[in-house]
Amino acid sequence: MSEINPKTRNVEEDGLARELATSGVSLSEIANRLAQAEADTKGQTEPAPSVNKITWPQVGLVTEPGRYMFKFGWLTITAEDLAVWKQHPAAAFTLYSTGAPTQPEDQSEEEAGEEFRLGTFELREHISLSEK
Repeated sequence: MSEINPKTRNVEEDGLARELATSGVSLSEIANRLAQAEADTKGQTEPAPSVNKITWPQVGLVTEPGRYMFKFGWLTITAEDLAVWKQHPAAAFTLYSTGAPTQPEDQSEEEAGEEFRLGTFELREHISLSEK
């Protein structure tokens, strides 16, 4: 395992700093680039938060409220969720996790998984092909 020489790293950083300074880039652009670099670094160790949307066809056009198993975990669909989909079939709900994965004693490992619910929704005109 090789270690990075701090002197070499500082020389590289100084070179990059000089390059940015002479490039005429604004301070806000430099700040944006630094923020992006930091986000990219965090992305290697922490998953980036994302907002997942889910549509009625993606859940198989279910017609009854209940708890359903999907690739991503368990999804609880309420009667109110279904009422929205019946009135607006192209609506896309925000999918949110209810917390840590659960595995009650009466469930096998295959049945255990993360729990999800449907949150706020947006009304869409049409469903894209990737959401069918």
